[in-house]
Amino acid sequence: MAGMRIVVCLPGEARTRLDEALAEAMAPFEIDFTRGEDWDIWDWWGICGNGTHRDGLQLLPGYEDDPRIVRDRSDEGVPGWCAGGPREAMAFAEIRAEARDTARAAWDLWRELSRSHPPAEPRRVVADTPRRTLEELWAWRGADEEAGAAFDAQPLVAAYREGVAALLEARRGYHLGGFLHEGAAAETVGWTGREEFAAAESAGIPLHRHVLTLDGWWYGEYDPVVHGDCDGPDVCVHRPPLPGPRETAATRYLEELPGDTLLVKLRCHV
Repeated sequence: MAGMRIVVCLPGEARTRLDEALAEAMAPFEIDFTRGEDWDIWDWWGICGNGTHRDGLQLLPGYEDDPRIVRDRSDEGVPGWCAGGPREAMAFAEIRAEARDTARAAWDLWRELSRSHPPAEPRRVVADTPRRTLEELWAWRGADEEAGAAFDAQPLVAAYREGVAALLEARRGYHLGGFLHEGAAAETVGWTGREEFAAAESAGIPLHRHVLTLDGWWYGEYDPVVHGDCDGPDVCVHRPPLPGPRETAATRYLEELPGDTLLVKLRCHV
């Protein structure tokens, strides 16, 4: 068992009966061993998101004292963060715009460093061949790690990653999650146009890996997408889940909801 964080979407009027509305939305996915493992997801949940661990939702300026804001009940929290509230109070587009600007700065940094470092070769691609045995798996993994190490050893790549770390440390504004940290997108920045790179890197920001939609779909990063009112995909008559790649679809779905839609961040034991 482990923890998971999910954004639950509720009609705006649910604010007056929040605990009851959350319980109703979450009920179809409680572990009860009656409908199959895809629906047996959680055995405990609670409202979370005070900003201490950057696990809540970020507010637009001016909404800090809005009575519709949902607070984490553990403590007072960090200014600018909350556990929920109306979608119109949340900084979705603003965070993504800041991420896009930061990605542009990273792209510019690569070009600047390219003038004082030897050119970098693209990362060698290790063919994704079938791995039928443990030996084949280890051989493939070893080859991939070797390719990564060779790429990382190039002076331009090393300088770029150090520069991006400094760039992110110096910037002030919204919290961008793990944006650009994991490898600093070094494998694509040198071979992609500026705007293409910025759009690709910021598309899924802010990242919300799990969403329970207004119409009852449990939408996860890797888990099967299931509808709370149905007993299986073969008998489900509801509208299909969110379109598009998972890494961007959930964020765009949240951003495009009506402004009074209530979004609440929960931590689940799964």
